[in-house]
Parts: sequence; C-alpha cells; structure tokens
Amino acid sequence: MHSRNLTSALALCGAALLTSESAAAQSTPSPAKNVIFFVGDGMGVSTVTATRIYSVGVAGKLAMDKFPYVALSRTYSADTITPDSAPTMSAMVSGVNTNNGVLGFGPDTENKDFLHDGDGLPSTNVLELAKAHGKRVGVVSTARITHATPAACYAHIDDRDNENAIALQALPTDPTYNPKLLGGVDLLFGGGRQFFVPTTVIDEEGGSGSRTDGRDLRAEFQTAGYSYVWNATGFAALGAADLPVLGLFERSHMEWEYDRPTDLGGEPSIVELTSKAIEMLDGPQGYFLMVEGGRIDHAHHAGNAFRAITDAEALDQAIAAAVASVNLDETLILVTADHSHVFNIAGYPLRPVAELPYAVSSAPAEYLNAPHSGLFSLAYDVNVTTGAVSAFGDKNGVPYTTLVYGNGPGYRGGSRVDPSTDPFLGLNSAVVSGPTDVNYLQEAAVPMSSETHAAEEVAIYGIGRGAARLRGTVKNTACFALMKTAFGF
Repeated sequence: MHSRNLTSALALCGAALLTSESAAAQSTPSPAKNVIFFVGDGMGVSTVTATRIYSVGVAGKLAMDKFPYVALSRTYSADTITPDSAPTMSAMVSGVNTNNGVLGFGPDTENKDFLHDGDGLPSTNVLELAKAHGKRVGVVSTARITHATPAACYAHIDDRDNENAIALQALPTDPTYNPKLLGGVDLLFGGGRQFFVPTTVIDEEGGSGSRTDGRDLRAEFQTAGYSYVWNATGFAALGAADLPVLGLFERSHMEWEYDRPTDLGGEPSIVELTSKAIEMLDGPQGYFLMVEGGRIDHAHHAGNAFRAITDAEALDQAIAAAVASVNLDETLILVTADHSHVFNIAGYPLRPVAELPYAVSSAPAEYLNAPHSGLFSLAYDVNVTTGAVSAFGDKNGVPYTTLVYGNGPGYRGGSRVDPSTDPFLGLNSAVVSGPTDVNYLQEAAVPMSSETHAAEEVAIYGIGRGAARLRGTVKNTACFALMKTAFGF
C-alpha cells in the first residue's frame, strides 16, 4: 500500500475507533460500582495457549478467551527491558512506571536506594483512590501476601524483598502504616504467615516465623479490629460482618493447585478465595478486588510447566466464578499478566488424532494415548509420504518435547537423550517417568538455577462496565487509567 493510502486508512481506522469509543461512552454513562483485577503472575501468551490446550483443547475457549475486549500490554520497567513483578504491578495499579525491585514509587526511586539519595514521592494507587471514595478494597493472592504483586496494592518501599517491613505497611496501628488506606485494606487473603510471626514462635502449621522484632502481627491485626483465619474451617465461617479480615493460609506461598489437597490446614482454592472475597466485599458502596494467581510464576521459575499450567487453569476457573457472580452492568473485570516467561510451545506438534482432518496409516501408542492434546508429550509429526506418525527429532534424530524453556533448571548438559528415557530428576529431585510426569522439568537451553522472565507483550482481557475502552497495544500503566476511568475517579 502506498504511504498516502496507508495514512488515509489509518486515519479512517482512528475515526472509527473514536466513533466506537464515543458510542460506548454514551451507552455506559454511569461509572462502575466495582472493579475486579485478575493478575496471572508470569501468565504470558504462551502460558495462556498451553493452558487452553490442557484445559479445554486446542480449539476450546477459556473463560478469559470469552471476554469481548483485548489489548496487548508492554511490560518494560523504567530501568530494564525485562521486568520483575514489583515495577509491573506498581505500574498497573498506579499508572506510574518504576524501577525493578521498587514498589509504589516513581522512576526517581532506585532499588534499595543504592544511590543513597532517598526515595521519591510515593505514587497513588487505585486501592487508595477507592478507599478515598468510600469503597471496600481486597487483595487476594496464592503467593505470600507480602510478595511483590499483592504488596504493590498497599505498600510503598524501595526493596520488594523486605517483606517484614511490607507487612507493617498494612497494619493500621503501626507508625509505618500507609495512611492513604484510611481504615485499612478490608480483606487480605494469601500466604506469607512467616512475616507476621516472630522467629521465636511456631505458627499453626508448625512453621517458624521470620520477624526479628519479636512482634506477632496476627495479634496486632486483631487488636486493630481484624478477624484472623488460617485454615479451611475459619475461612468457611467468614461473612461480611467479619470485615476487615486477614487470612494467612501458609507460612510461605500457598500450595500449587495440584498439591493443595494435601495441605495440613486444608487451605482454600483460588476459586474459593475469589468467591468469598466478592461475597464479603459486596455492598452498596462498591469495591475494588485484586486476585493474583501468584504461583504460575513460581512453577515457571522451577522449570515445571505442569504446575504453571494447572495454576493458570485454576485462575481461569476463578475468573469464570467471578463473571458468574457479579452484575457486569456495574462491574468491570480485567485479566492480565505482569510479565511473561521464556516458556514456549516448540516444533510443529500434531493435534490429537481425533482432531486431524485426515487419516494416518499408523501411530505410536504414546501419541494416540497422550492426555491433554499431547501437550506434555513428545512433539509428533506425520510423514507425508507414508502417512505414519512418529516423533520429531533434532538434527541428530533425538526426539524432543512440545514444551520447552529458554533457560532454567531443566538444562541437561552434554548430549541430548530421548526425553522418554531421560534420567534427569524432576521437581524437588523427584524421579520421573517421562515428560508426562507431573514433576517433569522441561528441557532448557541455558543452565540457570531459576528460569527467568521474558520481555514480550502480555494480553489484557476486559469485560463489563467500561471495558470497551480496552484496545490496541498499550503500556501496562493503561490498566490503572482504565480502572480509574471506569470508577469515575
């Protein structure tokens, strides 16, 4: 297309978008009463695709796939191309881009104040605005509630790793409390009990605390008016009258969804946490709720795609539960990720034999019987001469798996071997039976003790009041602008 024609086409497209935006604004004149913000930590596009294949099949639809509005979000921080969760979540809830390791400040605050020039002014986030407008606010995470993503909702600190200090910023009676939260975060559900318990105390599940100041914040939160629960029994009994509430269901991070049924305290699922939070926060004044599927990220770091995908599936089920339980005429729901991972679906793997548009002459049992559309098995190909199915091989003829990592603990070293007979130990040094084993560590190209984040765009999905404004390729700070505008702040 000639440049003049391209310019005209883009101008017409822009005019159409503006017309559509104006129509959407006219059709939804009143602000949203509630906003629910789902964050799949590390849930890049490849993770969403893999989760779809695992959960509902190659051509199926996840709950988030059914959202009518989608955009791409650029995730870079103020100082890095590939970010961590502190600047990305800070940007999404405050609209201000900041540096890696920093929560709730702008780019003039560096991680751990390494220039020794003091911190800048704290940025204002959507929870603080919601409290100022009389709304309830809640933070839910399957990670530690003091971890970077949930902490960005209530803390302002130049070191995301100082979780003892982060816990105090949520305590209304502490001198370091964040005063913009007024009466406090109404609901806090997650893990991280260790940062509320002294080193001299053993918690409810037999774990030691990490606080060196001798303070037991479980008691201090209760003195400040909070209800406190730590297990399934206490959780099940909660109602709106128990607000504000602090629920700490693990010493550290909560269990991965696959491992959750064996938890000592019978910790609730992310679906249950989400449903309970909506039930408790709902009221005439409205609410803001952030829900993080935090352990998707941790499974990727460990090189175990199975738990990353099953935790992403659990988050999607929580999204479906939220959609089913709210009035979308008065509620905006956004779903996104803070960053991606160096995780991918490699080669040219066939779809399951039942989904092929042609017959094959023969196929190994491993292909025919592979669960979950063969996602966790070898990558298989069809011979276009014979019609037979066999495993793809590398340049030396050695088979490889469909799922791979660019780096991480799954690096084998030396010469590659058939993944089906690979003696490499799995998650937590478990002996595995092959790539379909739940503890299998997918092969990585570069040796790392922990797999890393990636820099590409992630998706934002939107539905409900004000979601029609979501479009295009945007900086992640647009999430804040969208939520703030939807609320009418």
